Amino acid sequence: MNQPCTSTTRRVAAIGAAVAVVAASSAFGIGATTAVAAEPTAATSSATPGASAAPAMPVTTVDSDEQSGGPAADPTPTPVPETATPEPTAPAEPAAPVAPTEPAAPADDPTAGAEDGSDLAFTESSTAEDPIELTATSGTPFTHAFRTTGGDGTVDYAIQDAPSSDYRVDVDSGVLRGDPKEAGTFRFQVVARSGSTEVTQYVALTVAPGDPVGVTFAVATPYYEGMWQVETDGTIWEQAAGQGRVRIVPSVPVAEDTPLKLAGLAVDEWGNRTTPGPEYPRSTVTSTDDADAAVWNDGDSSNTVTFGGPGTRTLTVSEGGVSTSFEVVVGAEDTDEPAAPDTITFTEPSTPESPIRIETTAGEEIERTFTATGSSKELHYVLLTGPTAFPVPDNQYPTAPLGLEVGDTSGVLSGAPTVAGEYDFQVMAMNGSRAATQYVHLSIRPAATEELSLLVGTIGSPKAWLRDADGLREVFAESSESIPVDAVPVAQGSTMVVRVRALDAFGNSTRESDGAQPVVTSSVASDEVTLPHGDWEPRVGFPHASPHTITVALGEVATTFDVDVRPSIATVGDTTPTADGGHLAYTGADTSGPLAWALALLAAGVGLLVHRLRRRA
Repeated sequence: MNQPCTSTTRRVAAIGAAVAVVAASSAFGIGATTAVAAEPTAATSSATPGASAAPAMPVTTVDSDEQSGGPAADPTPTPVPETATPEPTAPAEPAAPVAPTEPAAPADDPTAGAEDGSDLAFTESSTAEDPIELTATSGTPFTHAFRTTGGDGTVDYAIQDAPSSDYRVDVDSGVLRGDPKEAGTFRFQVVARSGSTEVTQYVALTVAPGDPVGVTFAVATPYYEGMWQVETDGTIWEQAAGQGRVRIVPSVPVAEDTPLKLAGLAVDEWGNRTTPGPEYPRSTVTSTDDADAAVWNDGDSSNTVTFGGPGTRTLTVSEGGVSTSFEVVVGAEDTDEPAAPDTITFTEPSTPESPIRIETTAGEEIERTFTATGSSKELHYVLLTGPTAFPVPDNQYPTAPLGLEVGDTSGVLSGAPTVAGEYDFQVMAMNGSRAATQYVHLSIRPAATEELSLLVGTIGSPKAWLRDADGLREVFAESSESIPVDAVPVAQGSTMVVRVRALDAFGNSTRESDGAQPVVTSSVASDEVTLPHGDWEPRVGFPHASPHTITVALGEVATTFDVDVRPSIATVGDTTPTADGGHLAYTGADTSGPLAWALALLAAGVGLLVHRLRRRA
């Protein structure tokens, strides 16, 4: 009688075949993921969650080719280990393959944004009709950081329709800095650019006046035969119809029985009115001569001052909590004549529209002599800048650069200013009663390029690094703090963006004046340098993981920094072999060891089957 193989023997053969199939699949890089993933599914399908598991029972197998009524199987059942999963009595139908789906990027994944920068947006929403509202005070510097999200890794900022040159936006950080002088409400825009995308932030800035420093006012005779302007410090400017300010005089001369009209206005350091309200505020006038009288007229909002007799007196005008005094001479012999016979003029003519032009380079010494004539007394020269300067076309607040001065009696303009730019200011010659003004425009070019400042970022990451004369460090848009680092960490396959700034020894940009273009090279030949936005914003791609050194050169000036390109992490199911070909990437599975013994088990199973067939024959 034929004796069938025992269930134990058949089980060994089946296990050998299964192991061989899995090992072979792993060896050829297929099916490994499916095999591993299917195991938990099969195990969990044998029991209903929450139900009590049935005790493991012995399994008796019967050959499929045994005839009904044949000999009984091996009467000694093989016990199943407690941890073993009962074998199915019939092989399960293979599940239909499921098409892989692209994993969704997490909402907070910085790489989920559009790489072309089209998702750039300001964090504060605004429109032309509903701008964001900022406040400031005249004479008090202020800052405001404009923040954006998205972009292609680098963002440039710029200001449009700025109220004056007192306002600027840092091109890299988006920080608005202002040193406001004129009070009022001003509308302008801040523009952010990333790649080919540009977005606009609409701004309404309200500048309040500063603290009052004195009272300024106009003084006139009834028919305006004489007109003067008194400044907050008591300086008296004689004025002429159609000419404005003509000269500085020590006092206001007035004939006997001739009143004066005036109205005071409290102002801050920059001439902004400090008393609120639409109406012209009421001022008061007092005199050191008790015989004088001042009467306020509501009709034209002015004081009329009458004098009780000839002589010199001091009038004090008060408004808004501050006062300014000036001197009046009543019945002076020269009231119908100019206060002084001198006519002071500069030897080089100039006007606000056609100033004296001077060109120099940052850090170079300037020495220019201004000469005035026509004075019977010694002349004194002063530099008019900031609040003391006269407005000129396209510049309401002319300001000289730091480091300039004018000799008091020589009229020599000297200094070595270091900040490049275009400057307007004036030089005034005066003798105490007469004055003349020289209008000057100074152009300061940047010096030669001394260093390269590099702002570094990677597409899809909010982090940034700065490489400059202080070394390499991580920087933050919302803080002035920085963290020194040895290298910029980037992931393999990522793209780095480098914004290049060429600077002279004083920090002035030399990009426009140098004429050269930066060149970027890498210590790793496979790195890919591209210029989608021009030579001053190169990009570097890193296909291989290793230490890299990036060099940016502009003529003879070069700057380097290190980059630590780290391997990207493989996803589950990635079976790309490593360089040695011996293991699957990141799985640890050997491609040759398991296959040998699995094939041996498979051969054993086949041998048993052949043996059975022969016995049956």
